[in-house]
Amino acid sequence: MIRCAAYAPHLGAALGAALMAGALVAFSAGERAPLAEKTAPQAGIVLAEQHLDGPALPGPHTAPHVTAAPQITPSPLPAPDAADPAAAPTGPMLAVIIDDVGLDRAAAERLMEMPVTLAILPYAAGAPELAQAANSAGREVFVHLPMEPGGVDDPGPFALSRSQDARAIAARVRWAFTRVPGASGFNNHMGSGFTADRAAMDAVFAALAGQEGQLVFVDSLTGPRSVAARAGSDAGFAALRRDVFLDVERSDAAISARLDEALEMALARGHAVTIGHPYPETLSVLERLEERAAARGVRLVSVSTLAGALEARPPS
Repeated sequence: MIRCAAYAPHLGAALGAALMAGALVAFSAGERAPLAEKTAPQAGIVLAEQHLDGPALPGPHTAPHVTAAPQITPSPLPAPDAADPAAAPTGPMLAVIIDDVGLDRAAAERLMEMPVTLAILPYAAGAPELAQAANSAGREVFVHLPMEPGGVDDPGPFALSRSQDARAIAARVRWAFTRVPGASGFNNHMGSGFTADRAAMDAVFAALAGQEGQLVFVDSLTGPRSVAARAGSDAGFAALRRDVFLDVERSDAAISARLDEALEMALARGHAVTIGHPYPETLSVLERLEERAAARGVRLVSVSTLAGALEARPPS
């Protein structure tokens, strides 16, 4: 089921790109999108501009010189949902991802107290420190990878674009993972245009070759023509798809109804993946997430735990 969500358009992304700190140190170097395309609040971009300096990442049409790729090391911490990390979870499961984390530190700290996966924007100021803090709190961390939308919305600095060649895409993917240490997977930020391009998605997974058994990909399904999950699966990665967007409509009642929908889907199918954003309304509803899941007999799990459980299940 495809649903839409929108953030208020952010300003200053170009300026943020020009001032991004050490963005590629590891490498020398009218129409709105129809579905779930969202941009980051201006305040977060300003924060990044104030705290980051150094050489800017090459522009969207520049193929940067890529030297040896850094080792991407997922967090060794056990998933927060399992008392025994070796025990495969059973029964209906729900994984909750919160996107666009990193632009509001207070919201991120609240999320660290909830059984959710934090999808961190790599261009956010302090993204590495935030990722490390989340890992230390036992929370799963994802890279929220900016990708080209199908419309004119701005995905923020250093987004992947269909106009880039494979080397440029690889440089940006690897850079993003260096900004979110300990990430156990990634999902797309915007990207209805990019995720519909099989060659572009193949380049993303090629950049992560060797990490197939460690990284999980979740297709946020921001567009109806996405081939992202199929590309990930064909490349040997555990690849899931988003089932429900929590906060298309930003009201407590609407978000609560979407959460109920996700829980019911988990009960009916055995599992579900839902995505929300660090809105005040969403955080308010999620304060009772554990209580509501327990009342329905649904187990809250990390995305990597869900992926592992699905892989272990016998074919139906």
